[in-house]
Parts: sequence; C-alpha cells; structure tokens
Amino acid sequence: AGRKPARCGAAMRGARSSCLPVPPRASPNGDGKAVLTGAPSSQPAVPTADAARGANGSSADGRADGWGILKGRFMIPAEEVSEHLEASGQTIGQFLSSLIRPASSLARPPVSGYHVGAVGVGASGAAYVGVNLEFPGAALNNSVHAEQFLVVNCLVHGERRIDLLAVSAAPCGHCRQFYAELEGAGDVGFLFGGGADAPRFLGELLPERFGPHDLEEEDFPLLLQPHNNLVRFSTPALRKIEQRSDDAALQAAASEALRTAVAAYSPYTHCPSGCAVITSAGRVYAGGSIESAAYNPSLSPFHTACIHGVTQGLGSFDEIKEIVVAELQGARVRHAANVRLLQRSVAPKAKLTVLPLRYGRPR
Repeated sequence: AGRKPARCGAAMRGARSSCLPVPPRASPNGDGKAVLTGAPSSQPAVPTADAARGANGSSADGRADGWGILKGRFMIPAEEVSEHLEASGQTIGQFLSSLIRPASSLARPPVSGYHVGAVGVGASGAAYVGVNLEFPGAALNNSVHAEQFLVVNCLVHGERRIDLLAVSAAPCGHCRQFYAELEGAGDVGFLFGGGADAPRFLGELLPERFGPHDLEEEDFPLLLQPHNNLVRFSTPALRKIEQRSDDAALQAAASEALRTAVAAYSPYTHCPSGCAVITSAGRVYAGGSIESAAYNPSLSPFHTACIHGVTQGLGSFDEIKEIVVAELQGARVRHAANVRLLQRSVAPKAKLTVLPLRYGRPR
C-alpha cells in the first residue's frame, strides 16, 4: 500500500505481541456441552478444567471466575456485564482481563496449536470475544488474529465503538494497524501485561500511524460505522439466482451476500464484496470485506463470514457445502480466486458460486 504503511510496520519491530502463540488453557464443560463443539478435526482436543474450577464455574477458592461467566459464549449482554460488575466489585478492566483465558479456549489454531483470546467492551456496555483462527493447508496470511475477530464480532452485533479490550500481551503491529480504521482509534484502550486498570492507548502504541486520512482527504464513515455501498446484482447474477429459485438456502445466501456487500467497508478501492456460506444443515453465515489503509491487514468477505459462523456455533469448516461470493464484475479488487484457493484447503467438497455485482441503486 505504498511507502507509508511499510514505515509503520518498521516502527513495530521488536514489540511483544498478543498475536504470538499463548499456551492453551483447558476449557470448561460443566454444563455438559463441549465449548469447542464441532471444532476442526485437525485441532487437538482441549481438556477440561475441572481441576482449576468447580462445576458451578467457580475457582478453587469458591469465587466466581471468568470460566463460569463466559460459558463458551462470544458475547455477554450489557445488562449481564453491569450486574456482574455490581455484584463482584470488579472494575471493567479486571472483568475483561479475567475472561482472556476462557476466551482463548474458544480459539481454533490447528496449525500452531496455540490459543489466543481478546475480550473487549463496546459503547453499549456489552462484552465481545475475539479468538485466533487458523486454516490448515492454507498459507499463514489467511490466519485471523484474535483482535481482528473481536472487531468483526462487534460488527455482527451492530456495536459502533470499542472502548477497551484486554489481550494476553501487547497487540502486534498488524492488529494495531487494523484498529487504526476505527472511529476515535487513538482512544481505544488496550490492557495487557497484567495491568488490568492501566490501559495503553492506540495513540501511544502506534504513534504517527498511517491511517484512513492518509489515503482519503475527505471524511467518510470508518469501520463499525454504517455503510451503504450502492451495489446490486447484475443481470447474469439474477439469472443464476432465478435458475435456483427452488433452493431456499441459496436464495437466503444470495440475499445475505448482497446485504453484506452493501454494508462492506471498502473506502480505498470502492470494490465492496460480500460472502455467505451454506452449511450441510442449511444454516447461512455471512460477512463483508473489510479494508485497511495499509492493505495487508484487510479481511476478505469469506474470512468475516467464517467469523460470523464461529460466533454462532459453526463447527468444522468442512460443514460448509457452498460458498456464495458477491463482488463487482471486472473490479480492480476481487476475492473469488483467493476464496477458491482457501476453500480447497478447508472445505474441499464445497461449491463456489460467484454472483457478479454492479453499481446502481437497488430497484
């Protein structure tokens, strides 16, 4: 993305990183449900944590801990967060930090075998979990960092701002750059290194950062803000959809792929795209492309669709039977070719359907 992003990357050399491997922590299953239900078959099983916690989600000394609070979820509603803080006397920083290890147990790292977790609180007061995802048989640059996952999780739930997040160590330069796309990025607080009440802010962690306004002079809605890309299906796409009018799952996936393309974050290339995956059980998960001013930290719509799926209970990625990509025909930036490469590794039996888009207001 030019010289400036490279300069920002150089500034991060030597930083201790939460995106580096963190030893896995056992996962609780006292409710009879495996937290990693349906995790990729190439991922080692995660042992239980009964020795570290009681069956009621309490630590050895009887106090409620993060394991019993999280319960394998990727989001804790604001009301529940508020009630817990009042009952426990914890600060929000202490609360988020207590959830890092249980959150990391939800990660899917079949390549490294290491689990990374991040937990943040949004402006709404709800708490969100982020974990690392790795795709066996694919290049390492397809991996999703826990901090990136957290942002997409916020996006899925309509959260408009992240105020504070706790991570196991300082976020890597890749993630610092990704967070530069957020509204008020410099004020996002990071907790790491045991300092549960002493946040470090992105303005300090990534000084003189390369960001959105280095590429675009005019103001525009940033990441997590509402977007309305004026794209619609082309005539060839409409024909494909019509030919499968009796396929309810495809109809739902096409609608979701278009919806997420309309909402995609693509301020630099103006090539929004969306993706929906259909599972063998007929469930549909979707996500839109997310661009970074530095380009490399960007996420494809297939990655964001997979994140959506994981937050909603998607098991192994080989449960995916069809991938629907909606992208502009003949655009400078397209994702279908890369999605096809990744699909061959993680969901080899899946069908890839590409629905071309065009600019124009929906009819």
